[in-house]
Amino acid sequence: MAIVPTDHVYHRALNPDGQDSLARLARQIRPGSRVLDLGAGPGVLGRYLTEALGCVVDGVEYNPEAVAEAAPWYRQLECADLESIALIERFAGQRYDFILCADILEHLRQPGALLAQLPDLLAPNGRVLLSVPNAAYAGLIAELLAGDFRYRPEGLLDDTHLRFFTHDSLRRLLEKHGLRAVALETTIVELDQSEFVDQWIDGGWAETLPVEVIRALLDRPEALVYQFIVTAALVDDAGETKVSVPSEAAAVAQAALTARLAARRFPVAPSLTVAIVTHAPDLPVLTTVLEKLGRALRHASERKLLDRAQLILVDNGPGADWRESLRRLLDAADLPATVALLSGQGNVGYGAGHNLAFHQGTGEFHLILNPDVLLEEDALSEGLMFLAAHPEVGLVAPAAWDGDGRRQYLCKRYPTVLDLALRGFAPAGLRRRFQNRLDRYELRDQAGDAVLWDPPIASGCFMLCRRAALEQVGGFRPEYFLYFEDFDLSLRLATVTRLIHVPTVRIVHLGGHAARKGIRHIGLFLRAAVKFFNRHGWRGW
Repeated sequence: MAIVPTDHVYHRALNPDGQDSLARLARQIRPGSRVLDLGAGPGVLGRYLTEALGCVVDGVEYNPEAVAEAAPWYRQLECADLESIALIERFAGQRYDFILCADILEHLRQPGALLAQLPDLLAPNGRVLLSVPNAAYAGLIAELLAGDFRYRPEGLLDDTHLRFFTHDSLRRLLEKHGLRAVALETTIVELDQSEFVDQWIDGGWAETLPVEVIRALLDRPEALVYQFIVTAALVDDAGETKVSVPSEAAAVAQAALTARLAARRFPVAPSLTVAIVTHAPDLPVLTTVLEKLGRALRHASERKLLDRAQLILVDNGPGADWRESLRRLLDAADLPATVALLSGQGNVGYGAGHNLAFHQGTGEFHLILNPDVLLEEDALSEGLMFLAAHPEVGLVAPAAWDGDGRRQYLCKRYPTVLDLALRGFAPAGLRRRFQNRLDRYELRDQAGDAVLWDPPIASGCFMLCRRAALEQVGGFRPEYFLYFEDFDLSLRLATVTRLIHVPTVRIVHLGGHAARKGIRHIGLFLRAAVKFFNRHGWRGW
């Protein structure tokens, strides 16, 4: 689409190894082929096909100056309007291996009238090669949603464009006139390299449209597809369409969104404190946890979502021998964060240990993290971005999987005694009989791949919080020691802020299951459950 008019003739360079539409169309043409070039311009493509590939090339061009320039490279070059020319008469008796419509259809009032003539000009197994702009490009749709439809000297809304196409509308147009796509490729253009850069970087619709709308636009596979490059055959000769849309296109779009939201919501990137409480941890697992944490911190920092990070690791024992092992592990981790190790207080419990970290932390956001939780690389970026977009949210809960790839459902309804007994202690056969009930308790119908607002309970293995919200409720209640402190905190946080499950925040949680950890853990679980129900209300069934 980089067509620059000079003296009323469209000139553009052809790099045979390039990735623009002209180069990619040229690479599909076999040496020695018979080619009909519709909209030949000044003969850039015709010259390459003739000189480099030894093709026999005919063409049509409307502009007399372009015809004069291109003529040496064409066997027959007609100066005519593609809207009115009768191709079968002008090229009587000719059949072509390839018919080229490179960035032409969008300039015609009735492109179907031209396409309808092409089947009669194709040789056996001949192909029509064409390229058109994508009207579903994210920047163009966003501009429409903002109430604008702005023609420009070049680009998707070139001043000379009369018709507009999406993938489906182009497919229907081809099939209506006896052609079917057998291959589809694309060109990808990032928003900051497009004609919409001013709106994306400096304001405009990127500032005024809701974040959810921009995310939805960029979530589509074709969001940054700038052009479609299509190989079409006669309907009777066509097989299954081979689609080639770069898999990285969606990732590029989401990275663009992340960076944009960072600039929009965080004029000054915020700080984060990460708190981990350990008690005789599995050191190889903790090493992996810190490695994953480091990657997630770097990911958020590179996208300007995070200015500085702080890790506070609380050593709850047992004994004094763990301090040196944990210190060596932290030194080896080389995290992009300041690191503090709190040790010597003994085993004060999970909630009280996290309160120690919270009181020493300084981050505007505070992550409560278990020593058996592995973060996906973009987990913190996704969570911080969501908090930036939703100032009313004070806690983000993630989507989780166990070490074997099974989905875990960390958000819960308010528990009943039966729910806890079935989930924690019932044999497998009995749990299966009550599976529907347990699924309901775990919010499986709601906390899947969709954002879930205001779940009653969030798991303490990963709680990404606003410090201000935690300060309002005073952190954890230390009397729980272990278990149910997260249930209690969730209910109290819900009185001052909103909780949310964000499925794009992804973790692997390797722990859980108190009943499998021995009689001591069962006792701790039961005592904590009694405290929880005494405080918040008993529900038996």
